[in-house]
Amino acid sequence: MFKVDHEQAKGFEPIKPGEYEVTVVNYELKKAASGNNQVVMDYEIRSDFEQPCQGQKILFDNFTVTEKAMWRFHAASKAAGMPNGKQYKSYKEWAEAMLNQPLRLVVGEREHNGKKYPQVNGFKLSEAPLPDVPTVDDSEVPF
Repeated sequence: MFKVDHEQAKGFEPIKPGEYEVTVVNYELKKAASGNNQVVMDYEIRSDFEQPCQGQKILFDNFTVTEKAMWRFHAASKAAGMPNGKQYKSYKEWAEAMLNQPLRLVVGEREHNGKKYPQVNGFKLSEAPLPDVPTVDDSEVPF
């Protein structure tokens, strides 16, 4: 059964310009309108760290594969703590390595059709502690 409760109708607060601790939660390989390859990343604002907008997503961060835009790949990789000099066979392999990585985003705003949306303007190393991951001893596994 489901009962409507207007007191629970809160919605999300808008993501304002600032810095947010996030993890990479999704990516998609696409073609840009220009015909160039793109990796489109989605992030989730971490809930395990006290900050505004916890659990909300910042979507559609485009990494366009061009010589001029490669700085974004390098900046995101550095912020995610990937080793300097690490080589990837493809942009898909790079995107896979970015999944679940914590980093800190510098977020601004862009306007489209009269609405404001968060836009990733920069990348920094995470300043938040990594979440506690429970460890399991072999003796606790039933098989």
